[in-house]
Amino acid sequence: VAKISSAVNSSIGRLATNTLGYTFNPQQQMLFEGIDFREFDIQFVFTPTSKAEARAVKDIIKKLRYAAAPERKTASGGFFFVPPSVFEISFFFNGEHNTNIAPIRPSVLTSITVDYAPNGWSALKDGAPVQTSMSLSFKEIELIDKASIRDER
Repeated sequence: VAKISSAVNSSIGRLATNTLGYTFNPQQQMLFEGIDFREFDIQFVFTPTSKAEARAVKDIIKKLRYAAAPERKTASGGFFFVPPSVFEISFFFNGEHNTNIAPIRPSVLTSITVDYAPNGWSALKDGAPVQTSMSLSFKEIELIDKASIRDER
């Protein structure tokens, strides 16, 4: 097969096969080696209009950062961690689960990116940013197979 491939891929071989209206089939194959956990991002833009809303944005960001961080076990001298929180993410529409969006399996928050000046720096009277954008990166902790997709509601 290698000799045939080499002959057909030579300049003369390509000219001859192209003249006949053919091209060489390289017989490429891909082996299935398994699947990885799915990853996805969710973005938010906060534009608080009051001191209370700015405080709520700050609290949301802090709670998410806290949930994404592991806990250091002091009893072990700090050698071990308790894994970060697991998130159960659902999308709702009119108070009901939105069945138009594929369900997300239990996930961990792997990254939080916060931009306190997405459109240039501007602040409220107390110094809180006028607008904050946040990007959350998640990784599911359950593998998806055909049965799990078939059984979706």
